[in-house]
Amino acid sequence: MASEAENLDIEITEEKIEKAALPEHKRAKGDYVSDEPVEISLDDDVSPVTKDEVKENFDVSPKVEEEAKDLSEIEKRATLAQNRINKAVAQAKEFQRRELMALQYAKDLKDQNEQLRKQYKQYSTSYGDEFGSRVESQISLAKQALRQATDSGDSEAIAAATEALTLATSDKARLEQYRQAQKQYEEQEQAYLQQQQYAQQQGYQAPQQYVQQEEYMEPSTKARDWAKKNTWFGQDQVATSVAFAVHKQLENEGFDTDSDEYYSEIDKRVRQELPHKFNVEADKKPVQTVASPSRTTSAGRKQTNRIQLTPSEQALAKKLGVSFKDYAIQKARLQRS
Repeated sequence: MASEAENLDIEITEEKIEKAALPEHKRAKGDYVSDEPVEISLDDDVSPVTKDEVKENFDVSPKVEEEAKDLSEIEKRATLAQNRINKAVAQAKEFQRRELMALQYAKDLKDQNEQLRKQYKQYSTSYGDEFGSRVESQISLAKQALRQATDSGDSEAIAAATEALTLATSDKARLEQYRQAQKQYEEQEQAYLQQQQYAQQQGYQAPQQYVQQEEYMEPSTKARDWAKKNTWFGQDQVATSVAFAVHKQLENEGFDTDSDEYYSEIDKRVRQELPHKFNVEADKKPVQTVASPSRTTSAGRKQTNRIQLTPSEQALAKKLGVSFKDYAIQKARLQRS
């Protein structure tokens, strides 16, 4: 299953789906494909997919053996052989279904990572441009204030203007460091993409990407509610970029990213970073860690027991005749492999 999922150029055709689909009388009923991701709750934790998990079992069912006792020798052999064939075909179809699920999951993950990569580039560039404009403006104003204070001979104004110019110059140095880091990331990314392209041309699997990237997780219900409340998210590129940076900072500090404290803290820090956008005064006090990384959510439920299915995954599950919950279980197992 994993070997085919590694090659994302493989197409999920209607013919492959039809061959792997469950018979009509065994198909799940009641699941409807939505244009939005749906969240599935799993009752129990699921184990990861392992290489030694696939075990062939074509032994004749005890029930069939019992029913074949009164048949002639020829009929008995034919019945038992047909039972083994049926089991082999059913298992082959089960492997095909899992293979298609893994391939769909890998394709969705690739698309999501590509989207995140583009967003990161867009947000980081916008943030750098906005930060650069602000720094240049601060330096210009500080120099002007220093000239005026020097001309008037006001020692306090000279000291204040000098301090403002020093801070602005320091911000400019940090901006240069940020741009250098961004340039280095883009060079590494370009080298990796060229490596991947060459590997595909040569017909072998390229090594794992060495550019550090975030693991994508489907947004929770709280995250969607927060984004709906904060209409600037996803629209204002600079503020959205800052929100992502604050999110990473809170993760590193051990905040539970599905807790009310996390969303309260992210609101607070985004406004501290961008007071001019939210018409608030910046709070200079250092922020302290108030959460532990080992905590569960406010409902006491682990995030790993909630899986979201994308519209494409829902559609594939429907065509295969698999229930959304069974598909979610398989997806969870793939995520843990």
